[in-house]
Amino acid sequence: MRAGAREVRLLAASHVPAALSQLGIVRPGDRLVAFADDFTDAFERGFDGCDVVLVDPPSVAAFAAASEGYGASFDAEGPHLWWFVNSIGGFGLRVPDLRALGRAAREAHALLVVDNTVASAFGCDPLRLGAVLSLEALDRVCAGKAPRKFVAASVARSQLKRHRVDAAAECAHALLEGCGLAKLDMPADEAGVLERGLDSLDVRMQAHFDRARALAEYLAANEMVRNVRYPGLSSHPDHVVATGILEHGFGPAVEFDLIELSAGELFDALSGEFRTSLAGGAATRLSAPRGKQGSTIRLFAGTDNPLVVASALDNALRKLATL
Repeated sequence: MRAGAREVRLLAASHVPAALSQLGIVRPGDRLVAFADDFTDAFERGFDGCDVVLVDPPSVAAFAAASEGYGASFDAEGPHLWWFVNSIGGFGLRVPDLRALGRAAREAHALLVVDNTVASAFGCDPLRLGAVLSLEALDRVCAGKAPRKFVAASVARSQLKRHRVDAAAECAHALLEGCGLAKLDMPADEAGVLERGLDSLDVRMQAHFDRARALAEYLAANEMVRNVRYPGLSSHPDHVVATGILEHGFGPAVEFDLIELSAGELFDALSGEFRTSLAGGAATRLSAPRGKQGSTIRLFAGTDNPLVVASALDNALRKLATL
């Protein structure tokens, strides 16, 4: 939802891949290359007639290899080659080099789409870095208070470079214009939630980012967890890239593994609020991206006191260690 976007549209959708499918701009016969650890099923089932290729890691080399032999065009009629990444996402909270991907996408005649949900428009500007389309689920923007799930789709402005129009941006805009999607009918109460959320967004997001950093540092020093993955830690494989891609910090999420415990055991030892709090709300939220039987925990920092959150985690882990 960048002010510098050429156009922004709102969709009622449960997550970004569903919104991309709903737009209808990825058409049968197109190839969609995606880094989609968190939404593998959504990509495999939501784009009928498309050649969907999932890649890992989200590197230029991986995307280029998956695009070989496909004759893509920036003409609105197609065929089109789409590259999809998260600004922060997937297992390990990877941060791809969007600048390098943007350059490589244009060389391959691919349209780069970025899921900016975790970083948010506050934390990253994919359109400035080379994406032609940025999509963001608005749970965090609405502070977890929206009665429905919304996704914002922002299309890049065409930039004049060396006296040539940016063909990728023009193609994305033409596809969006021709998708025939009806204007979203948003009731006054929902519009009010979104407006109030936008008014307070910068302050709230800075609080989420700051608390995530504090909790990442706590977890990195905790002997009962291992493999803390947070782009702001020098141990993260994308730390150097993240310093040039992300703004105002390194996002609201931290991922880590438990030692000899399952995610379900930790959840049972904690207050239910850690699991039931709304996405994007004030309370810190925990999830198990590999299931309750796995050992991986993903934490989304709220605006609550990180010392209280750290104390609750520490007490639960120590209690489980004595059983």
